[in-house]
This record gives sequence, C-alpha cells and structure tokens, in this order.
Amino acid sequence: MLIEPDELISKIEYLRNELINTGLQKGLTSTEAITISQELDQYIVECQRCFPEVRHCVNTL
Repeated sequence: MLIEPDELISKIEYLRNELINTGLQKGLTSTEAITISQELDQYIVECQRCFPEVRHCVNTL
C-alpha cells in the first residue's frame, strides 16, 4: 500500500469514527463493526510499519 502519512492518518480517523458510530448503532460484535475494525487494524499496522515517526500520532488519535 503506497499512501502518504497524512492520507493514512485521515483514513484511520475516518474508520475510527465509522467504527464508533457502527458500534453505537449495531453493536461492536456486528458483522459490519468487525469488518470496519479489521480494515482499521490493517491501516494502523501499515502506518506504524511505514512511518514509525508518526507512531505516536496513531496511538493518540
């Protein structure tokens, strides 16, 4: 995945908000919430692997 740090962080923020909203509406164990959570995990790992200098930013979003 080739993506700029700002884009990656924006995607992570978006997915976190989606996960929160989905969790509140459908529950955190819903299929949709789990799918969003797994996608979010992939982006967080990618961010931490490719941009270790922004690791602290991802942890505090």
